Amino acid sequence: MTKFRFSSLVFILLLFVFSSGYRAYAAQGTAAPDFTLSDINGRKVTLSEFRGKVVLLNFWATWCGPCRAEMPALNNLYLDLKGKGLVVLAVSVDPSDKPVRSFVSEKKLGFPVLLDKEKEVYFDSYAVVGLPAAFLIDKKGMVVEKIMGEQEWDSAQMKEKIIKLLGGR
Repeated sequence: MTKFRFSSLVFILLLFVFSSGYRAYAAQGTAAPDFTLSDINGRKVTLSEFRGKVVLLNFWATWCGPCRAEMPALNNLYLDLKGKGLVVLAVSVDPSDKPVRSFVSEKKLGFPVLLDKEKEVYFDSYAVVGLPAAFLIDKKGMVVEKIMGEQEWDSAQMKEKIIKLLGGR
């Protein structure tokens, strides 16, 4: 009886997954799913606008300690390399924009901060399950790497990796 219940449960789960529009998510070597979100000023931002540039797409939240901790280094990286073609898009999954605005102002972040209050891009397009999470996207719009957890974004190794993608040495 237990074997029957387990196999029935697996069958039902697979049926649900494949009947609910299952699709491939952002993975290394695949095209980054396009999306449009509003930034904290209400301006619509679409990922594909940045084709031809290297994009560091970072998912975060103000309630996430590691996310908060890595933001100054992410801002330093952005300020160092934005003139060479690096774009940083920080996608907040906070349910309200008020703490996001406050945090951005307090930390004086220079890159665009987008709002994904319903977590549609976070869950549906990028299948992220933890924070912080980032995707490094090349000039052709392909995912080069998925990076999970807190990072030292302004470290020599990270800068070197991104400068190579930008076409530098």
